[in-house]
Amino acid sequence: MAVKGKSNNGKNIKAIYSVICLCVIALGLIVYFSTQTEKSSGVNEPTTVRVEETTEVQRRVTVKEEAKEPETQQSTEAETSEPETTTEAKTEPATMPMNETNTPYKSFYKYPVSEEVLAGYSEELVKNETMGDYRAHMAVDFRAGAGVKVVAINDGIVTAVTKNPLYGNIVEIDHGGKLTARYCGLETVGVKEGDSVTIGQAVGTVGAVPFEGGLDSHLHFETLIDGQYVNPLDVMGKTE
Repeated sequence: MAVKGKSNNGKNIKAIYSVICLCVIALGLIVYFSTQTEKSSGVNEPTTVRVEETTEVQRRVTVKEEAKEPETQQSTEAETSEPETTTEAKTEPATMPMNETNTPYKSFYKYPVSEEVLAGYSEELVKNETMGDYRAHMAVDFRAGAGVKVVAINDGIVTAVTKNPLYGNIVEIDHGGKLTARYCGLETVGVKEGDSVTIGQAVGTVGAVPFEGGLDSHLHFETLIDGQYVNPLDVMGKTE
C-alpha cells in the first residue's frame, strides 16, 4: 500500500508540472503575440502620420500656386495695356475774329479792283454767252485789265488757294463775321493758305475766268456769309 501511494503522488506531481509547463507556454505565447501586435501597430501609426504630413505639404504647395495665378494675369494685363495708341490732335484752321472794323454790312470795305461793275449779282438765271446756257450769277464781275493788282477788301486770313477749270485761280479769304470772299480768275497769286492779310494788300493779279471768256477782262468776285451766297456790293456797303 505504501508503494502504491508513492506512485500516485509521483503521478500527481508530474501532472502538476505538466499543467505548469502548459501555462508557462501559453503565457509565453500570449506575451509573444501581444508584443508582435504592439510592434505592428506602433509601425503603422508613424506611417499614417507621415502620409497626413505629406498631404498637408501638398495642400500648401497647391495654395501657393493658386495665389500666383492672379499675379501672372495682372502682369500680363499690365503688359498688354502698356501700348497706347496716340492720335495727333487736329488743329482747326484759324478764323478771323469779328470786330467793329470788319462787321459785314456795317464796316468799311475796299473795292478789290476798280469800282466799275461789268456784270451784277443775280440769283435768277441769266444767259451765259460763253457756256451758251442760263445760270445764276452769284457774284459781281468788276471790270479790270489783265495784270491789274487785286487787293484784299479787308483784313483777313487766307483759307484756300485753288485752281478751278471754270473759275481759274482762286484765293479764298476769311474776312471775319463769317464773311468769306473768293477772288476768282487770277493770273498770278501772291499769298498762300494760312497767310494773314491786311485791307488793301495785294493778293494777286487779274487773269481770265474760263467760263466767262466771252466778257471783257474782269475779276469774278464772290462773297458768302456762313456758307450762303450774298451780294458783294451789299456786304461791302457799296452800290452799282
